[in-house]
Amino acid sequence: AWGDHWTTGADRATMEVVTSDPSRLFEPFQGAALRVRVPGGENTGMGLAYKFMDELGEEPEEIWFRYYLRFADDWLPSDGGKMPGISGTYGVAGWGGRPVDGTDGWSARGTYRVPVAAGNPFADHVNLGNYVYHADMEGQYGDVALWVDNCGGVLAKNRWYSVEMYLHMNTPGQNDGIIRAWVDGRLAHEKTDWRWRDVTSLKIEQIWMNVYHGGSDTPPQDIHLYIDNVVIATRYIGPMAE
Repeated sequence: AWGDHWTTGADRATMEVVTSDPSRLFEPFQGAALRVRVPGGENTGMGLAYKFMDELGEEPEEIWFRYYLRFADDWLPSDGGKMPGISGTYGVAGWGGRPVDGTDGWSARGTYRVPVAAGNPFADHVNLGNYVYHADMEGQYGDVALWVDNCGGVLAKNRWYSVEMYLHMNTPGQNDGIIRAWVDGRLAHEKTDWRWRDVTSLKIEQIWMNVYHGGSDTPPQDIHLYIDNVVIATRYIGPMAE
């Protein structure tokens, strides 16, 4: 009944709890895991949402969340895309080419880039980051901030990682919003001058567990990743003890 913990999105056929998946070199982190499939020729693999107002009756100004992530052996996307993150779009602005103006929405989903090309020391690794719709954006689409501190956001396939994000809303109208990210407990990214909002009505609406290929490009065949041990908290969580 894992889906009972989420507000929306748990009914997608592209998600399945598995304990074994040897053809994709899967090894469980702790019992079962959620396998997410992005079908060939399609974009969306997962779109879970935990909406704070619906679940708790209030929306926070800061939040931590952590999940365990494993890219399958067949993770061969043809384009970068979206990963789990934090948002306050309110169904108005902040995703899908809907730019924001500080009064109507914002988002800070995760992002992934295509695996690093052969010949690079990080060949076949996947770089994570944030894909952000913010009040200082200049184009129609969000800006990318990669997690490159000490190469902490560069992930190998067929390996479990603890991925944790922290977001603190900015003071309305000021550039003091914070995003931090940790991979396996090591700080992989920090940026402390985001401006998402100019009004107090915008807060943290939801944790958005999104897995999306593109852009508009789609993978030529099914690609998979695995999610486990998701935690949403009011303080730093950190990796699980061995």
